[in-house]
Amino acid sequence: MRISKITRRTFASAVLLAPSAALLHAQGKKKSYVFHGKVESVDAASKSMTVDGAKVEGWMDAMSMKYDVDNADVLKTVKKGDTIEATVYEGNIKLYKVHVVKPDSKK
Repeated sequence: MRISKITRRTFASAVLLAPSAALLHAQGKKKSYVFHGKVESVDAASKSMTVDGAKVEGWMDAMSMKYDVDNADVLKTVKKGDTIEATVYEGNIKLYKVHVVKPDSKK
């Protein structure tokens, strides 16, 4: 049986996208929290940063810890000393949607 190029591309796309879709679906079922912290260091090579995080009620006590980030592009703009805000999910210590919080807009 011959498989057309379109069928192979469709199958390849589905295989590549399935893990991302599964992750998004799993996060949708998990409780999310707003994370605040001060950046202590940035490690672009490992797509992570060390952050002195504030306590997040119901998720984690205040502590300094190394966190992976969902989007490595943010590591090009964030620097040591910045105050950040991110989304975290129950059972997961990766930081999502990281952005720098300006001093006057800090909550």
